Amino acid sequence: MTDAKIVVPKIVVTDAPDADDIAVINDGLRAYNTEKAGFDDYRPVAVFVTDPKTGKVEGGLHGGSYMGQLRVDRFFLPADHRRDRIGSRVLALAEDEGRKRGCTRVTLNTMEIQAPGFYQKQGYEMAAKLDCDAPGITRYLMTKKL
Repeated sequence: MTDAKIVVPKIVVTDAPDADDIAVINDGLRAYNTEKAGFDDYRPVAVFVTDPKTGKVEGGLHGGSYMGQLRVDRFFLPADHRRDRIGSRVLALAEDEGRKRGCTRVTLNTMEIQAPGFYQKQGYEMAAKLDCDAPGITRYLMTKKL
């Protein structure tokens, strides 16, 4: 009988991951999900607020649609654009695009120092509240039916 050696993988923690290494995880999970769900309909989405003179992006949001859900990953507007319902219009355009793609729900994460009140005014509900002990900041998972 042969002694079979069990090879134990090395586990590494880093704060500087390589893009190719991240791709291994992203691509592997996407392939797994596609195999189990039988389809892959991921599409990125972005709504930009631009300077009318230069065309330079000054803010907006980005995320993606996947398997019936629109996800907002990041949403930022500079202070001078947080008026005149610009944020509401940006969010509404993203939601409209989600509906066109067949999404029935939108989700996002925000923090208490960001804009949970803004999202509630847009019809979002708290799905989860994640309290973080000091020096942390409470986070919220918010969702809305489209």
